[in-house]
Amino acid sequence: MLLRTMVAILLRNPFVAGGRISPGAFLRLLHHELVSKPFTTCPSSPNSDLAASFFKTSCGLSPSAALAAASRLNMKTTENAESVLRILASYGFDKSNIALMAAKQPILFSFHPEKCIKPKLDLFIAAGFTGNFITNLFSKYPSILTHSLERKLSPNLHLLMTTLGGDRKIVGTSIDRCTPILVSDLKKNVLPNIEMLREHGVPATNIAKLIGWWPRAITQKHDRFSKTVALLEDMGFDPSNTLFIQGIQVNVGLTQPTWERKLQLYYSLGWSQEETLSAFKKCPSSLLISEEKVRKVVAFFVENLKWEPSRLALQPILLRFSFEKRIVPKYAVFNILSTRGLLGTNMSFSTLLRMSESTFLKKYVWKYSDTIPELLDAYKVKLDNAVAVPSN
Repeated sequence: MLLRTMVAILLRNPFVAGGRISPGAFLRLLHHELVSKPFTTCPSSPNSDLAASFFKTSCGLSPSAALAAASRLNMKTTENAESVLRILASYGFDKSNIALMAAKQPILFSFHPEKCIKPKLDLFIAAGFTGNFITNLFSKYPSILTHSLERKLSPNLHLLMTTLGGDRKIVGTSIDRCTPILVSDLKKNVLPNIEMLREHGVPATNIAKLIGWWPRAITQKHDRFSKTVALLEDMGFDPSNTLFIQGIQVNVGLTQPTWERKLQLYYSLGWSQEETLSAFKKCPSSLLISEEKVRKVVAFFVENLKWEPSRLALQPILLRFSFEKRIVPKYAVFNILSTRGLLGTNMSFSTLLRMSESTFLKKYVWKYSDTIPELLDAYKVKLDNAVAVPSN
């Protein structure tokens, strides 16, 4: 458009064509042409109209979404696209699945259905995955189907199945949490990272947990991953313990500035460097808790239970519990029962916090609800979602 405008100016203005106008004047003239005349869009081609009609009628896209999809695909005939639809339908993809795929990856409808789509779906069926998993996976991440079966999908799925002991549920979770693990070059980072963990004594079961629970961690660049492993060992983490892979997940998930800011937060609350390190080793995910929540929980324990802030460093898992749904309502019950001397001297609030919901309700709410009716009000937040009071 800009080039055509410049040519038009040259043809209409002999002074410009003859070089008798300064560059600055020409630019001002060009600017005038651009801003004073409206842009016109090129009319849609028959091919784009055909594609838009297909995506709207056959795939269920809205008119605007169909136009957007059509703009990304040069469709001269709908024959191939209709074949793709039939293949997808035969594997259980419904209208909603197909609409998602068409909107996200319209190029799929130009693929050869028998050569480029069917073998990739068959790969997952042969691995034992159900139809629901396959339709959900590819409708959420249709770009997977654009990758090579031989170079990416087949070897990567085989590696995941082998490393995770053939557990399809964990493999599926891993893929869902980090799709790149299925389509990336595993030889570049993932395999070296796995080998490093083995060399450092991380059990195969824990390696599998890292890949299954936190696949993004294992896909980190090898240099970054190596530094994380070295850092955790310097901190005194035991590679044979599950906390080691939790530490990896937390460290690779934080940038260096964020890591430093998290440490400074705990220092500002009165924790020493040793206490902060100890807390991280006991509960690595404590560094993932928001600053607002950490300050709120620490303030609550200091004000209501008269704890020193550093006391929480001994039990950092308490910071992970929901403030509104667990800490506050359980403290309300704890306060009433302890005031009446019904808990005994050895029962601490931290013990009640760790207790399962069903056990807590049975032993400390339902047990006294008849004689202390206010317990029900104190714990109302949780009782609204609890099962009916069990009969004696």
